[in-house]
Amino acid sequence: MTTVNDITRTVVNQSISIFTRELDLSIIVPTRNEAGNIEELLSGIQQALLGKKIEVIFVDDSSDNTPEVINEVSQKFEGIHVCMIHREPHQRIGGLGGAVVAGLQSAGAEYAVVMDGDLQHPPSLLPTLLDTAISKHADMVVATRRSQESTVAGLNAARNFISRVLDLTARVFFPKQLNGVSDPLTGFFLVRVNAINPQSLRPKGFKILLEILVRNPHLKKAEVPFHFGERFAGQSKASAKEVFKYLNLLWVLRFGESSLRFMGFALVGLTGIVINSLALYLATDLLKIFYIYSAAIATVVSTIWNFTLNEAWVYRAQGKTSSRFGRLGIFFVMNVIALALRTPIIYLFTSVIGMHYILSNLLSLGLLTLARFALADNIIWAGNKTNKPVTNQTVSQGE
Repeated sequence: MTTVNDITRTVVNQSISIFTRELDLSIIVPTRNEAGNIEELLSGIQQALLGKKIEVIFVDDSSDNTPEVINEVSQKFEGIHVCMIHREPHQRIGGLGGAVVAGLQSAGAEYAVVMDGDLQHPPSLLPTLLDTAISKHADMVVATRRSQESTVAGLNAARNFISRVLDLTARVFFPKQLNGVSDPLTGFFLVRVNAINPQSLRPKGFKILLEILVRNPHLKKAEVPFHFGERFAGQSKASAKEVFKYLNLLWVLRFGESSLRFMGFALVGLTGIVINSLALYLATDLLKIFYIYSAAIATVVSTIWNFTLNEAWVYRAQGKTSSRFGRLGIFFVMNVIALALRTPIIYLFTSVIGMHYILSNLLSLGLLTLARFALADNIIWAGNKTNKPVTNQTVSQGE
């Protein structure tokens, strides 16, 4: 994962830099094309936290003039230490969640608040979040939209319904970890930085709080209600793509990164089995080639097919340490070795037991599926992965 050390951190306003080692609060604001909100946000923060030593860390993924606006506007607020981490497109791993992690890695205070830059999260609540953390000795204070005292003006009926469905889905996956938290999908919360390890997080999309709660189940938590307001300027970043990322995050947190890759590997394998079987049939029945030799031909055809799909889909986001031709070569050698191990199985079941050669071929493919996945995952497409034991699956990867 890209860390703050890999990204330029700019101190925009140095007027109180001498206080950065004794800050009362760090405020992390992920931004993407929020130029119209910056001045209003900083004004609200300044009014809410007069007398406090604070820093505001903008983690910016913008394609407009938001960085320039941050630089210009922040000069008006001499009582706030303003920093900016601008992430270039290739550094934006993890989306908004990745931006939050970069901000947490950079935070100088004991407590850090994560909030949106669109003013749907009211700066006036910041003192309450900090006071609640201190008075209740809490590691996490969640600004909830789901208590009786809360109000939600910034979500229409459809988005509010979707939010509740996604919340319920998370509770099905993690009933214990989310017990006592009424709004695990909020983007407005305070965390005691030393209570978590930001580098252990693997964010995918918007819902970074959910990952923090699941990966740190022993945090002492508290909640405060708030009014979720209308967006001040700009456009919402919510989309169907973010919903997909969210479901992907749930699966990875529950079953591990390797299980998700195995599912993709197995689905590619299903298509590979069809290609392998078709090539085997054509070579054996139409070209009249001995079925053992046909199996070798089918292996070459399906190896190219599977490699192409695995490269383009299953492992497209993985760190790759070799060239594409190098990976293809290793993948091909792996399948040749697998074929050498499969050949006695195919011969035994076909010529000795009398099973049809297509069924014998399918059986041999299934027996070596997990071994091929382990080699592919840990050697051919090895990258920075969060590995947990692969679940016992029975779907086969065809050669």
